[in-house]
Amino acid sequence: MNILLKLAAVGVCVLGSLGSAAHAQSYPSRPISLVITFGPGSGADTIGRILADGLSKEIGTSIVVENRVGAGGAVGAAYAARAAADGYTLMLGATPMTVAQHMQASATYDAVKDFVPIIKVAELPLMLIASKKAPFDSFSALVKYARSHPGTLTYATSGKGSPSHLSVEMLRQAIDIDVRDVPYSSGSQAMADTLGGQVSFYFPAITAALAQVDGGAAQALVIGAKQRSEKAPDVPTIHEATGEDGLEVITWYGLFAPAGTPQAVVDKVHAAAARAMQDPQIRDRIGKTGADVAVSGPDAFAKQVKMDDVRYAKLVRDLNLSQ
Repeated sequence: MNILLKLAAVGVCVLGSLGSAAHAQSYPSRPISLVITFGPGSGADTIGRILADGLSKEIGTSIVVENRVGAGGAVGAAYAARAAADGYTLMLGATPMTVAQHMQASATYDAVKDFVPIIKVAELPLMLIASKKAPFDSFSALVKYARSHPGTLTYATSGKGSPSHLSVEMLRQAIDIDVRDVPYSSGSQAMADTLGGQVSFYFPAITAALAQVDGGAAQALVIGAKQRSEKAPDVPTIHEATGEDGLEVITWYGLFAPAGTPQAVVDKVHAAAARAMQDPQIRDRIGKTGADVAVSGPDAFAKQVKMDDVRYAKLVRDLNLSQ
């Protein structure tokens, strides 16, 4: 009887493998849905639609974009996590997906367990800026002023738990300065009060920052990337400014599938997306958004997602941000 049960189990496994192989060979046989967890016009939406164009050509079927918006990306991520793991629902994820789940008292998804990272496609560094009216004109001068006037300097954020908030908090913990956050309901309001000198500094995406720096309304202090940006070669990196290894302030964008998606299907999507990312037109379109093309495969991307998940979980706990 035991032998019969074992043979039956083997048969089930073989049939399952054959079924997965057959599915991968016929995949895709219908349009693919790409879930984007932020609204139209956002950085994630723009990059996701560019990737969708390239992926559609390479994989041989249409890609239908679905914007599932809310709760800092948590609504879309939860929707994608519950989708059928058949390769017909993919998600354009971004760094906030590793934050939003920890902001909820009862998480609706797990950024590590519920998804299979397929490929990272781009990174958008943040840039620390200040008004020309600020009592400092460099990052070192900011640190010196903050330490000699503890609790005096303020920084703008586009909301609790936003990249502009958590980025400064990581920096604050790393270099031990006492500064106070001032949350706004939008990035435009945060920027306006920074430029007006009502708050001391702000850490927005480089695209928003450079629009003000190049126009002469703000001064750039540091950039959050590992390397200096071609868009602002004179601005030091956060590592150069602090000497802290591993300190990086970026938003990454990448493609995910629900956990349990057959490996052969994941491999097929990865290969098609990787070919798309070699297209000079796709790379140029992403570059024009202000983001940097930054391609990495499933293993390296999974490692980055896990690292950020741990880092932001701790930060959210430390700041008591869970709602």
